[in-house]
Amino acid sequence: MWHLREITSDVFDVADRLKGIDERYRLFYNTLTKRYEVYTFTPHPALQVVLPFSPPDARCVEHVRKTRAERAAQLLRELEKENERTARARNKQIIDRALECALKEGI
Repeated sequence: MWHLREITSDVFDVADRLKGIDERYRLFYNTLTKRYEVYTFTPHPALQVVLPFSPPDARCVEHVRKTRAERAAQLLRELEKENERTARARNKQIIDRALECALKEGI
């Protein structure tokens, strides 16, 4: 794990705020991939999440909170609801286009 550089202090206190979510969380910068990552180190190092924002800021803390394993079931429900909403919108758009074409053709 020579390519990981632990971030213990940062401008927005992200490293400390992550510990407030879970005491095991540690913030690292991966020099190979050029991205920030959150790991736990008990009992073995395990990647928890890759941060989507660089440099880390308050959005990263919220992202970690939202994507915790404990919320997996809730996240799946949210994704399913969003997929259903998208499918309904797409179906409505198809029906509206079909009706518009039918009216133009006089059917």
